[in-house]
This record gives sequence, structure tokens and C-alpha cells, in this order.
Amino acid sequence: MKNILNIAAGKLKPINLPDKYFLINLDTMYYDSINPEHVETIYSLFKEDKPQEHFCNESAFTFMERTKIVFDEVVSYRFLEHVEKDKVSYFIYLMSSCLKIGGEVDIIVPDYKLLAQMLLDEVPGENNWEANDIIITTEMVNHPSDPHASIWTKDRLKYFFELEGRFETISNESYTYDGRDIYLRYKAKRIK
Repeated sequence: MKNILNIAAGKLKPINLPDKYFLINLDTMYYDSINPEHVETIYSLFKEDKPQEHFCNESAFTFMERTKIVFDEVVSYRFLEHVEKDKVSYFIYLMSSCLKIGGEVDIIVPDYKLLAQMLLDEVPGENNWEANDIIITTEMVNHPSDPHASIWTKDRLKYFFELEGRFETISNESYTYDGRDIYLRYKAKRIK
């Protein structure tokens, strides 16, 4: 049985969800959800006979700062780029603080090196330019109410996750997600 925290989950489940799991989907967008205290009570009573999935309307920072649950896996797809640059190290620390030693993080972010190259190579009006412009614009300068606030490349992911010696990189590769081939998928294991 795996207990998994799915940060900024929206409507998406973790990739390769195991047969037995306790899944907390965390997102401030949920209407119908349980509060963090109820999540912890349910977790303490959890029996491994069938999978459980719960929805919690709470900020990722607040939840990870306060939870007593230690997870086997922390998943964050298309959220890390929304974390402000000056809060990235703290966010990574919080993920490690609610993850067991040997537990893993699974991260998907836009590949800004790829996006920058797409921008450099573009010829407005030619070769599917408008479709690419939508991708480049939404990923580089997302809507003001939900801005992208940090830039991610393979090298930056490895650097920031390994900076304090809490994580060791497992994989770091280009990835197609939600029909777009402009992402990176980064996996790391907590080592201390």
C-alpha cells in the first residue's frame, strides 16, 4: 500500500497509480472536499483492503507545513512552475519533510529550454505558428491570476532538488503530458 500526496491535483490522478493506495488530492479549487484534520483522522483509521481517494481544499504550503502524515510519494504535475523563485527551496524542503526516507517525488514542469528554442525558431504566420504561439505564451507568461513564477530545465531541477542533499535524482527526461510534448518529468528519492 502506498500513501500518496497529489499536489495541485485538479482532476488528474498520479501516473501509474498502484492497486492499493491512500491518495490525498490537494487543490484549492475543490468545492466538495474534506479539511486537513479530517484527512489525518481518516488516514489513522485506514485499512489496506481497498484504495481510498480524498480531496482536500488547502494550500500546498499550509498542508505540508502542518500534516503529520508521512507519505511514500509526493506528486506535483504542472505546479512547481507556479511556485515563486524565492520559495522554491522551501517548497522542496516541505516535500521532503512530509516524505519518508526512500520515498519519491514525481514532478512534471514545462521545459523552458525547449520553449525558448521554439520561440527562437518561430516564423510568425508560418508552419503551425498560431498553435505553437498558444503553447509558448501560456507556458512562459501564464494568466496573471495564476502566473508561472519559476523557470525549469533539466539542469535546474537536478540542481534545486539535490542542493541540500535531501534528494537523489532517479530520472530527468523530456515528457509528453496532456497532449503536449513540451514538459520534463523529474523523479527523485529522498535520501536524508
